[in-house]
Amino acid sequence: MERDATRPTSTPDPDETRSRLASEVAEVESAIALVASGAASRITLSGLKFGEQLSRRFHAEAQASGIKLEPLIWPEDAGCDLVVRRIDE
Repeated sequence: MERDATRPTSTPDPDETRSRLASEVAEVESAIALVASGAASRITLSGLKFGEQLSRRFHAEAQASGIKLEPLIWPEDAGCDLVVRRIDE
């Protein structure tokens, strides 16, 4: 039987997961703030492990700021990219 190289072979480290989640939360918050400020009209955050969940978590806050979050989900639930853009774009 062949081992699938894209699947982890061990249990995820809780500290690593917590650190990655905190980092991705900060990235999404910063992208929302940057687009809301008008400094950028669109930002794509790439390679997020928790991007789909974060887009749901920050949906209301982003929408209140005139921002839309669009997750671009990768195959086999391997993560996603997240587009942060103005609603009027």
